[in-house]
Amino acid sequence: MVAIADTSNPQNQNRRDYSSFPLAGPGSSSGGGGRREEEGEEESRGRRGVGNNILAGFNTRTLAQSLDVELETARRLQQNQHSRFFARVERGRRLSLPAPRSRSRSPYAGRQRQWGREDSAENGVEELVCPMRVKHNADNPEDADVYVRDGGRMNIVNRYKLPALKYLGLGAERVILRPRASFVPSWRMNAHAIMYVTRGEGRIEVVGDEGRSVFDGRVKEGQFIVIPQFYAVVKQAGEDGLEYITFTTSDNSYRSTLAGRQSVLKAMPEEVLRAAYRIDQNEARQVMRNREHDTLILPPSSSLSGSGRYNQDQQQNVTSLLVQVA
Repeated sequence: MVAIADTSNPQNQNRRDYSSFPLAGPGSSSGGGGRREEEGEEESRGRRGVGNNILAGFNTRTLAQSLDVELETARRLQQNQHSRFFARVERGRRLSLPAPRSRSRSPYAGRQRQWGREDSAENGVEELVCPMRVKHNADNPEDADVYVRDGGRMNIVNRYKLPALKYLGLGAERVILRPRASFVPSWRMNAHAIMYVTRGEGRIEVVGDEGRSVFDGRVKEGQFIVIPQFYAVVKQAGEDGLEYITFTTSDNSYRSTLAGRQSVLKAMPEEVLRAAYRIDQNEARQVMRNREHDTLILPPSSSLSGSGRYNQDQQQNVTSLLVQVA
C-alpha cells in the first residue's frame, strides 16, 4: 500500500510538515499520561504511560461519559493497543463493511444551488446583492442549526448564511449549553478556532494531534481559548450553563466527532474497531451504537448525571457497596 499526503493543500492551516493523527495506538513516554487527574489516584494510575492515541489525552471519566460506555471500556480505548500502525484481525473473519447509504440532504443545499458552489463562477444578481449584507443575528433560536431539548442549541454562521464571509475566509458559531450539558469530543478539519465565553462557566479539555493533553481546566465569562486545527476538544457546562461564540478561520469549517450519530468510530467496521482497540464484540457495539441517536450536544440526562450506561455502571457499584456494608 502506498499513501500520499498533500501538506500544501490549502485546507491545511497548520504546520507544513507531515503529522499523523492516530485514533488508536500504544502508549508512549511522551504522551499525556503524566498530567494531573482530578478524579483520584486510581484514574491517575490508569493514565500513566498512555499517549500517541488521540483518545488517551482525554480524561477517562469524560471519555466514558461522552461515549456512554463503562469506565473500563474507556480505559481500554486509551491504553489497550500494542501496535502503532497495524491491527491484526482474527484469522477466518471477514470484514463486514457498512452498506452504502444515501447522503443526507444538507440544510444548506438550497443555498448552495442559489449562490453557486465554491468552485463555480459568480452567477449575476445574487453574487452582487447578497455580499452587501454584512449583518447576521447569530443568537436567533429560530435559526438554530442544532437544537437539543434540555441540552442547548448551536447557530452556525458561514458563507451560506452570510455570503460576505467568503471574501474574509471567516466563520462563527454561537453555542448555548444548558446546565451540565456537554458538546461531543470533536476536532476541526480545516480551521483554527477562537472560543470566547459570553456567559456561565464550564470545563474544557483540549487534546493535541499526538495524544497529549494541552489544556484541561475551567473557563468562565470573559475568557477565551484558542483551539488549533486538528486539536480535539470536549466542552462541559457547569451548574449555570455555558454560552460562547467561536470564530473560525474558514468560511465553511468542517468538524469530525468521536461520539454521536456522525462519529468516526461509528463509521468503522466492527472487526477493525475490535482489532484496533483490542476490545470484545459487546464493547465495540457499545462504542458504535450507544450514541447513534445523539447529535453534537448531549443533554445532562445522558452526559453528566443521567441514566446512561456509564452512570448505570456507577450506580450499580454504589448499590453493591451498600449491600455489602449492610
